[in-house]
Amino acid sequence: MNTNTFILSGLLLLLPGWISAQEHPLILRGSVETDHRLMLRGDQDWAWNENRLDLTLEKRVSPLRVVGNVWIRHLGPSIVEGSGDLFHKDKINPWNLDIRELYAEVHGFLFEDLDMKVGRQTIAWGTADRFNPTSNLNPHDLEDVLDFGRMMGSDAISLQWHFSHQSSLQTVYIPRFQPASMPLRPFSDLFAFPFEIPDIIPAPGTSDQLIMPRNNFSEGATIGMRWRSFAANTDYSLSYVYGRDPLPLPTSVTLSINQDTGVPHIHATLVYPRHHIIGADLAGSIGRVGVWGEMAVFIPETELIMQVHLPPHQMPIPMPDDEVILKKEPYTKIVVGSDYTFANGTYMNVQYLRGFLHERGRDQLSDYLILQTERTFLQNRLRIQPLAGGVSISEWDDPANHHAWFYTPEVSYQGIDNLVVSIGGYFFDGNGNNIFAGMKEKNMMRLHVKASF
Repeated sequence: MNTNTFILSGLLLLLPGWISAQEHPLILRGSVETDHRLMLRGDQDWAWNENRLDLTLEKRVSPLRVVGNVWIRHLGPSIVEGSGDLFHKDKINPWNLDIRELYAEVHGFLFEDLDMKVGRQTIAWGTADRFNPTSNLNPHDLEDVLDFGRMMGSDAISLQWHFSHQSSLQTVYIPRFQPASMPLRPFSDLFAFPFEIPDIIPAPGTSDQLIMPRNNFSEGATIGMRWRSFAANTDYSLSYVYGRDPLPLPTSVTLSINQDTGVPHIHATLVYPRHHIIGADLAGSIGRVGVWGEMAVFIPETELIMQVHLPPHQMPIPMPDDEVILKKEPYTKIVVGSDYTFANGTYMNVQYLRGFLHERGRDQLSDYLILQTERTFLQNRLRIQPLAGGVSISEWDDPANHHAWFYTPEVSYQGIDNLVVSIGGYFFDGNGNNIFAGMKEKNMMRLHVKASF
């Protein structure tokens, strides 16, 4: 039994007695869910297999509040590679303990109107639905690339001054840098930086080196400030973040060819550039129509140039020239959306996005239109999403070769309280290098079951 398993087993055994013995007992809530997705093309492999216990514990002893959220998961198929692995249950049944949040919050710290939160926390800024260009403190959790808007917790200190019931100023300091997690197979190549290789060169081997910022008080740190208020029936905020891009960019690419075998190899060096990010958002309503919008101006601190190296002793090969990967000029990401519930109970949510999470620079931003409709029946126990998905255009000069669409219908049934069974699908198509066009061979069906407590 490894250390994590031993600690986890002990906590689960002691937890019920500990909860009942407290004068102010722990609040325990969470869910158990299973999520399975089957590829519809090729050999119809399983694309995703996850069984998750999402457990949140909360303790309140005024003015202190302590919160912990963990995921305990079985994730993916067996990863055995040899008979020796059959002696390790962690490889036969891979599992994962993920501490999502673990923080202490004090209301009225030092001053009556000052709140402090310390520890691992998710700091969600912005008002749009799952696509928030102003939310840049936590790194993206792209492990499940189709779970849009998911973030990882960061170790942070957050102070929030309440100037009135409607206005507050929040400052955040994150002492160390965390990169975004990358998607698991079969989506592991979605965010790979494209690099064109001449046709005369056979498929190369690849390697890379990440240049991580130092874990000190300055180089790896992120700071943020946000003013939030309410006026004219509208919530609004202004924000500033000085931090690093959670997705790396290449600064050099070196091609080498083994003189004996003729096998090429590409080695890339990648960095996480810094940005100043100025944001603004609002959310309100016009009659019965909900409206929201976000805008974030990204100002790169330095210009990044990808240098291409071919050692001089090797044969002359036509290679791409050095390329400016990120210009030192501002670029703006925008989200505008609205939702409405019709008289027959049909709900519709529409959003326009300029710039997805991995797109940087004025010339690299694509346009997205995302739509979700749903209708409930049988006293809200049956929910149908017949029209859900979106379209994107990467280049308006040639949309036929630079577009993508995705369609994500779903049917859910809640036969009893706290248990939802869903069946749906993910379908993609398009041309060009848009992220959703890159998924067109990855159509899937999905079964998802979630029990909450």
